[in-house]
Amino acid sequence: MTKEQCENKCNMGVVVFAALLIALGMVGSAYLLSTVDYSPKVNVSDITSTPNVYVSSNPPEHILSVSGTASEMVAPDLLTIQLRVETEAVNAKDSQADNAVVNDELLGKLKVLGISEEEIKTASYRVDVVQDRIKDCDDYYECTYKYVVVGYKTVHTLNVKTTNLDLGGEIVDTATGVGENEVLVDYVSFSLQDKTRKELQKSLLKLAGEEAEEKAESIATGLGTTLGKVVSAGESFYYPQPYYRSYDYAMAAESSYAPTVLSAGEVEVSATVSAGYELN
Repeated sequence: MTKEQCENKCNMGVVVFAALLIALGMVGSAYLLSTVDYSPKVNVSDITSTPNVYVSSNPPEHILSVSGTASEMVAPDLLTIQLRVETEAVNAKDSQADNAVVNDELLGKLKVLGISEEEIKTASYRVDVVQDRIKDCDDYYECTYKYVVVGYKTVHTLNVKTTNLDLGGEIVDTATGVGENEVLVDYVSFSLQDKTRKELQKSLLKLAGEEAEEKAESIATGLGTTLGKVVSAGESFYYPQPYYRSYDYAMAAESSYAPTVLSAGEVEVSATVSAGYELN
């Protein structure tokens, strides 16, 4: 065997030995990983740290699920009217100035009705470009269209909110009488104040919970058993979205029409409570 052949054989032995070491390392790592416990740890000694975990050596086998509902018809106590002031002029500055004049007149007349500044809020304000589309045709009747700026429109939207629902018709008639068809009524809404809604929610949830418990007790009695502790509970509250009444503001601007009368009616508010009981 030559010297060169001996060196090649030795190098081959080193490579084989290194490969064996790598293989042994991979097998050992796989074994160690298989022995590690990756399951989540729950501290059952401190229930406050795991409020959503049901811990019991004997989980309940029999669960009774029931629900109770309570509802009430209530009269709305909040009126919202959205008004829109629109003015148009050749340039943006004049459009905004005209809009300010109409808006000031509107606010003054609303205050005469008894609407305070706190009850009138700006919902949006914008200045839009007004364009005309012009048709241009050549001698071969091939036509193109181009847009030309002809003016600017300023739009100021106001939300009027009041608890005096009797003023609804007067607000609409007063607003549409300002300017030359420059004040529009977007919508009229009857709803509940936040305080009223929260009080109703509390009382209805209490009644719904009591109904759910009564149902559970009746069912348990009929089955010849008794109720255990509550193991689950949930609730929902239904409050209808504000009811928008369509309104033809153009008609109100005509003096030949009678004053506008708005009727609030009633809305139904309901709450539902669901609960799960252990059966003893």
